[in-house]
Amino acid sequence: MAGPSLSPLLVVLLSLALASVGQGAQDTGERIINGIPCPRGSQPWQVALFQGREFECAGVLIHEQWVLTVAHCYLREYMVQMGSDLLFDENVQRIRATESFIHPRYNNVTDLHDIMLVKLSYPATLSSTVEIVLLPEVCQEIDTDCTVSGWGLTSMNATTNSSELMCSNVTRISIPECKKTYDSVVGRFMMCADSLDKLSCICTGDSGSPLMCNGYLEGLVSSGHFPCVPPFDPAVYTRVCRYRKWIVFVMCVHHEKCDNFLEMVSIAFCITNGMIPLAKAIHDNFGLVEDLMQTVLAITDT
Repeated sequence: MAGPSLSPLLVVLLSLALASVGQGAQDTGERIINGIPCPRGSQPWQVALFQGREFECAGVLIHEQWVLTVAHCYLREYMVQMGSDLLFDENVQRIRATESFIHPRYNNVTDLHDIMLVKLSYPATLSSTVEIVLLPEVCQEIDTDCTVSGWGLTSMNATTNSSELMCSNVTRISIPECKKTYDSVVGRFMMCADSLDKLSCICTGDSGSPLMCNGYLEGLVSSGHFPCVPPFDPAVYTRVCRYRKWIVFVMCVHHEKCDNFLEMVSIAFCITNGMIPLAKAIHDNFGLVEDLMQTVLAITDT
């Protein structure tokens, strides 16, 4: 994931324009215990990531050719299944993926910035069972129930994944409350949710599964307490709204028809943030865009 070296001035300018911070979370791996089968077709954006025939993680389709999941699920290659609530379904789309892009500030000890993009080898065919999820336009407090869905283990004694997609209703809890269990949670980039009765839980097997709130993808299952024993602790999710700029830029940089759009976005970004000289430099020498994009990729959304 190494990029070209950056000029100190470029780094300073962009660091002032975009905020970044971060430390902290805990154990990885997830499953839904005491959930219920999801209504058929209710999560058409959810995909299953396989290594060969071995299920590894879940993810969500955010573009015909891009899947969003968590960084701790990284593998060199996947077979991505979509269009079915069944974990093993030979009658649906399965597309190979060999390109993955981990957030440059991902910390595999703390799970901070636990997010990754996977590029499919060719675009998926959209239909009533294969849809693109809606990303949140802004970060906002969520005071309604949310739904998490996954193919993870369904009981503490289970040894195999669920054969069908399971759902559980959860409620977002405050970061101070979550810190009682996970003292290293960073509220800016993470969010926590729990079932009200503490009888439903994610644990080993549901990594990358979506947390849907009011029709938008608000979180990705990142980590939880292990072993999973009742009463269950809250789960920690990567807060998707903080990564919109990173997601857009990665997809743009790795799209063969992006050059003009990339220049336009880069110049607009600089002008919006008061960096007129840099915007002019980009216009005059488009080669600077590569440096600009590498810097942007290393700085998280404000």
